[in-house]
Amino acid sequence: MSEQIAKRIEKELNVPDLVTLLADNLSGSDLYSLLLATLKRRVKKVDPGHLSIFSPVTKPCDIDARLLNKVESVAYEIAANYKAIELAPLCPLGSVAKLSSLEQSNVLSTIKPFECASDPTIGMALESAKLRKNSADRKDTTRLCTSQRVIRLPIPANPAFTAHFKLFSLVNAGRDTGSFEFESSALNEHIVFYLDFLNALSTSGNFSFADITVEISDTRVVGYLCSKFAIDKEEIRSTVRARDSNTSQQILSKHAVSWPKTINEPSTDLLSFDLPEHMIKQLQILNQVVCSQLSSRYSHVGFSFNLHRLTGLGYYAGPCFHIKLKNSQGELFNLADGGFVDWTQLLLSDTKERLMTSAIGTELLCRMFREDQGVNQTK
Repeated sequence: MSEQIAKRIEKELNVPDLVTLLADNLSGSDLYSLLLATLKRRVKKVDPGHLSIFSPVTKPCDIDARLLNKVESVAYEIAANYKAIELAPLCPLGSVAKLSSLEQSNVLSTIKPFECASDPTIGMALESAKLRKNSADRKDTTRLCTSQRVIRLPIPANPAFTAHFKLFSLVNAGRDTGSFEFESSALNEHIVFYLDFLNALSTSGNFSFADITVEISDTRVVGYLCSKFAIDKEEIRSTVRARDSNTSQQILSKHAVSWPKTINEPSTDLLSFDLPEHMIKQLQILNQVVCSQLSSRYSHVGFSFNLHRLTGLGYYAGPCFHIKLKNSQGELFNLADGGFVDWTQLLLSDTKERLMTSAIGTELLCRMFREDQGVNQTK
C-alpha cells in the first residue's frame, strides 16, 4: 500500500523516482534536515485548539496507573532471578524489521534513525548482545526482565486492544548445550513464571482466570508441514495476524485434516508425515520436560501441542508457546506468548547463541480480567 501511495505522489508532483532520490541519493543527515524543515513549516500551521483532540496513539491508558504498578510489582517479585532493566522508549531504526522480519509499517518510525519501541524483547535482545559481546561473557545465561509501554501499528479494531499498551517481558540468552537442554529448560522456566504470576494475582482476589491452557508449538515443525502440504508462505505472511486467531483458520480450513492439531506421542502420532528425526526427538523432549512435568505441578492448567499455529512463522525459530485463558465473562484471550528467536545469533555472529523471549499483556490483563471490571479505571 505504501509503495502505491508513493507512486501516486511521484506522479502528482511530477518527480519520477522521488523515493529513490530520498532513500538512496541523500545522506542520512541531509534527509533528516529536509524532513525537519518540512515539519517546521507544517507545525506553524497547527491550531493549538486541535492539540487536545486525542488520537488512539496519543490518548492516555484507561487503566488506573496504581493498578498497573501493583501488577508489575508482583511480576518483578516473581522474576527475582532476572535482572530488571528499564528500556529506552526508542530502538535503532530497522531493529524490528532486521531481527524479526516484520514489516517496517508495523512500527512507528521517527525522522531520525530511530523507531518507537513496539516490543520489549527487541530492546532486551540488543542489551543481551551488548552484555554478551565478548566470548568470555557468554559462559553464563543472561536473564533480563522489564515492563515497557509499546506502540504498534496498524491500530487494532478490537476494543480490548489499544494502539499503545504495557507488556511485562522476559529473555534468557545462553549457549547451545546440546541435547536440546537449554531450549527445553528455558521454555519451562518462562512458562513457570507466567503460571506463578497468574496464580499470585488470582490468590490476591482481584483477578479471575478460567480455563488456563498452555499450548506448545514449534515453528520449524509447522513450517515443514506447511511446505509438505503446499501452503504458500506469502499467503501466511499476508493473512495471519497475531491478534486475530481466525486468520490462521482461514488458511488451515482446507488443510486442517492434513495433520493433527494436537498430539500425545510425537513418534507415533506424526509417523506418517516424514518429519526429520531430530524434530520428532525435540518434540518428545518438549512433551516430557514441559507438558508432562508441568501438568503434574499445575493440575488446574491444561497443556497441549498446537501444530496448527501459524502465528510466529518467520518470527520464532523453534519452540514457542501461547498461554490462553478466559475471563469471568467467558471471553478467551491469548495473554502470554513466547518462543526462541535467532536475534543474538545475528547480532553476535555466533550460531551457538540461543535466545528465549516472551511477554504477557499486563494492561490487557488489568482491563479484561479484574473481578471488579469498571472499577480502578480512569474516566
